[in-house]
Order: sequence, then structure tokens, then C-alpha cells
Amino acid sequence: MNNRRQRDKEQTVKEILTAAKSLFSEKGLHGTSIRDIENASGVSKGLIMHHFGSKENLYLAVQDSLNQKYINWMAFERETSTDLSDSIEKGVRGSLSYLKANKEFRRIFLWSYLEGQQRTTDLNKRFTASLIEAMRTGQDEDLVRDDVKAFILPFIIRGAIDYWIRG
Repeated sequence: MNNRRQRDKEQTVKEILTAAKSLFSEKGLHGTSIRDIENASGVSKGLIMHHFGSKENLYLAVQDSLNQKYINWMAFERETSTDLSDSIEKGVRGSLSYLKANKEFRRIFLWSYLEGQQRTTDLNKRFTASLIEAMRTGQDEDLVRDDVKAFILPFIIRGAIDYWIRG
């Protein structure tokens, strides 16, 4: 009986996240209501609030889910790289391709900018730290210019990607 409850809970959360992802992608955080999510998911407002506490927490959960999927995909790309130069090339090309192919990820990412979201999660911090480490390694191996501080380079790269996907 305990296992059945766990499966139901997981399915309910999945249904909520799926509906919320679609709606947040289309309308953003402020354009989407809990009632919209309730109608799209078939899950009551009470259960949505029970699992997430607020619409903002649900939005963060959707973002974390999308970010984790992206980070997992990028980690796989890096694991299949032959060296740092190949890793950087795959990282930049892969990011652009991934963002182009994953409309909901891209749209929610852009909505967060448009709605002025100021948020840095542990996931985001770890991702940025891994990029900084890759840049330092690239500088040590003379693959990346060393006249720019390594911690600035990921922001330059992300800025270029942000510019590309907004265009």
C-alpha cells in the first residue's frame, strides 16, 4: 500500500510539472494562474499547493527540472569529448543546438529575464563553477586567453548564447 501511494504522488507531481512547464513556457510566471495549472493538469489546487506551496515554488521546480536535464545533457557531451578544446567546442555548439531544439526550456529561461527574476540556485552555482574550472584549465593549457579572468569567461559565453537565442 505504501508503494502505491508513492507512485501516485510521483505521478501527480509529474502531471503538475508537465502542465506547469507548458503554461509557464507560453505565458510566463505572472501570466499563469494556479487555476490554469489545475485545469491543464487535472490536479486540484489543494494538491498543487500541498506539493509546491506556492506558484513561485512550482515555477522554481519547473526551472530546476529543466536545468537539471540540460546539465545532464551537457555532462554527457563533455564526457564524450576528446580534449578540452573539443569540450569547449561541443559545449558552445551543444548549448546553441540544445536551446534551439528545446523550446520550453528556452522560453522559460527568457521569461525569467523578462519578469525580472533574481535567482541563483545551487545548481546554477555548480554549473558556473564547472565552467570557470574549464576556463582555468583552458588557460593552463594555452587554449584560452589568459588576459581575462577565468571567472568572467562563463558570463561572456552565456551572454553570447543569451543574445543568440533572443534574436
